[in-house]
Amino acid sequence: MPGDEGARTRRVIRWLWAASLAASGCIWWAKRQFLRRGAVVPLTFHRVLRDADYRRTNSLPGMLLRERTFRDLVAHVARWYEPVDLRKAEPGARSRRLRLAFTFDDGWIDTYTVALPIAREHGIPLTVFICPGLIDGDTPFWHEQVVAFTRAAQPSTGTEKAAALIENLKSAEPHHRERFLAQLREEARKTAGVVEPTGIDRTLSWAAIAEMSRLGVRFGAHTHTHQILTKISQGEARQEVRASKAAIESKLSANCKTFAYPNGNWSPETRKIVADADFDLAVTTTSGAWMKDCDRLAIPRSNISEDNVAGPTGRFSAMMFAYSTIWKAWRATKAEYR
Repeated sequence: MPGDEGARTRRVIRWLWAASLAASGCIWWAKRQFLRRGAVVPLTFHRVLRDADYRRTNSLPGMLLRERTFRDLVAHVARWYEPVDLRKAEPGARSRRLRLAFTFDDGWIDTYTVALPIAREHGIPLTVFICPGLIDGDTPFWHEQVVAFTRAAQPSTGTEKAAALIENLKSAEPHHRERFLAQLREEARKTAGVVEPTGIDRTLSWAAIAEMSRLGVRFGAHTHTHQILTKISQGEARQEVRASKAAIESKLSANCKTFAYPNGNWSPETRKIVADADFDLAVTTTSGAWMKDCDRLAIPRSNISEDNVAGPTGRFSAMMFAYSTIWKAWRATKAEYR
């Protein structure tokens, strides 16, 4: 599962590079620049899993974080940074500590069972982006289905090959992707029989969402069924955006004004669709910091996974966290303003 020999080698190389940047003072300098400009650095999380589930999930490594790593990360952020609510954050305001905003994409059940209790211990505000059409489903996202069927049909297929296949399928028309998925499902059935859901890759129920909302978690829309908006017609994109907003507002009896683009893909046309649906904040997956003059419907975020915040020992590394969230965001922001 996540973490083959190649991944471990890349992790060591990244750690050595990050160590050289930290030793030279580059990461500290980037942090000071963000503080001077009143930047907010939004973080993207997907899944926080206990060890047994981490080994068995069909989600790709770039989405995963171990429970112990998240616990150490949250404690570190609470001590050295200022965790802020995404909706209340105002870039450009000065602060004593660099402000970070925690966001979770997709609405996985472990956001409720594992991540939320840890975040609440340290007073970390959370924003969770959900797809109402995929609520309370077992393996409802096609990405996990691809991995499950590929493992069943071709047990020797590694994680990297599965990830490459998923990347290729993201560019396909939805109906072509569904046709390929049906073929892969049939191949898996012939090889291993019916591939049963494991229960690990479930999404939140509306009951859990209501409880989280009561506890102060904010919910935003992530389209209705996680369609990549730039890959479907504008009419379909408009329906995906509006249906997600309407469902969340109906279920929670509250305005839904925050949106996350699936896969981070957006364009001037999809931005207009989101604006016309009366969202006033939208986040991407592009690395960078949220600056005062940033487009509020194209806010960058830093993706967090086990691979980019753990050191060579496999434990949380404050240096790797700073490299992934500060240095990479600074480089991306600097390039955009150049």
